[in-house]
Amino acid sequence: MFLYLVDKNSPIEKLLINTAIYSAFIPIGLFFFYKRKETGLIFILIYLISGLLTDLLIYPIVRHYTNNEFITYRIFTLLEYFLLSYFIYFNLKSKLFKRFIVILSTLFLLFSIFDLINSKSRSFDSSPTGIACILILSYSIFYLFEKIKNPDSLFLYSTSNFWVIVAFIIFFSGNFFIFIFTQSNYSDPAFQSVFTIINSSFNILKNLLFSIAFLIKPDKGKQSIQMKF
Repeated sequence: MFLYLVDKNSPIEKLLINTAIYSAFIPIGLFFFYKRKETGLIFILIYLISGLLTDLLIYPIVRHYTNNEFITYRIFTLLEYFLLSYFIYFNLKSKLFKRFIVILSTLFLLFSIFDLINSKSRSFDSSPTGIACILILSYSIFYLFEKIKNPDSLFLYSTSNFWVIVAFIIFFSGNFFIFIFTQSNYSDPAFQSVFTIINSSFNILKNLLFSIAFLIKPDKGKQSIQMKF
């Protein structure tokens, strides 16, 4: 996430931020309306709800009462990484790659703690966020590679997991470079404007792709491609 509305935002930026934040209610509503019971999708639901709580409640409160507002996003980076990683882990078949994810996740946690201790708490966590982007992208690409090798993957696009993974790839690849440069440039008004436009746009697209994922019926047959409308 990392969306926050301030007075200096232009009308277009305010519209993008509000759309990006509140568009998360669409997949959340679809999840409950269609009573999705797949275990893996619950991690996406928790991710969406935690993002909303961070943007609408936790970050504004911490920002108003303390000088430590960026700590909320350092915590969210970890929560986001582990929720999305476990979603991929849960849906993978390769035991070797699952072990690989566990090892990398442990190293990532240790690095994030080290970065928190050795960096200014009021700064954006560009290094952990950038690493999280690379790891999630790598896991997502491997997931697609594993599924494509499966002879039953002809209708891969008709599964919820496919659209969730596509959302991961588009969101993290689209935001990677701005996340990397945020820590050293976020005080620059021009950079803030670019950040807002890019981050908000990819958040909106991600939420729309999650919505498609929650619209697709559970796969009761190998070639079921119907969607709930």
